[in-house]
Amino acid sequence: MLLCLLLSFTFRASGQNFNEKWVIPLEFSQGFIKAGAAPELYVAQLSLSPQFRMVDGRLRAGVTAGGFFSAKTLYGLAGPKLALKVASLGKVFTADTGNLHLSADYLFGTDRQQLLGAGFHADLAELLILSLNYRRDLHYRANWFQIGLAYHLFREPIPKDIRSNPVDVR
Repeated sequence: MLLCLLLSFTFRASGQNFNEKWVIPLEFSQGFIKAGAAPELYVAQLSLSPQFRMVDGRLRAGVTAGGFFSAKTLYGLAGPKLALKVASLGKVFTADTGNLHLSADYLFGTDRQQLLGAGFHADLAELLILSLNYRRDLHYRANWFQIGLAYHLFREPIPKDIRSNPVDVR
């Protein structure tokens, strides 16, 4: 069902080619933390990551702020984030369906966590982002594995003066 929902959002974006200058995705991710011989701990994270386009639309830079829940405790985190566009997905009619990004971040937690990480993201129709992330906690020497789903909170408005140019097939 989730795949059908994502495909429907992708096909709804027909006719426009968005070149965002900034994005503000709200992401929910979950996964586990593994440290040495200790058992895995569940982790759920909610974060906001405003990012601005740089270098000809291939690089976005910004900050991440949010919180995570693990071991029955809430923590905060914040830090810088970079995202590099590595590929574009196909087109539907004249609209881009999405992009693939690699990201890197360095997040600091409220309990001395120092998370250095990277991720792979599929940005679908500039509406949703599917992500797979790995982070290494440099202070506690733990590995974080997470998958996530993000929604773009604010997008640039679609221009109202776009004209349709259907092909005359007489």
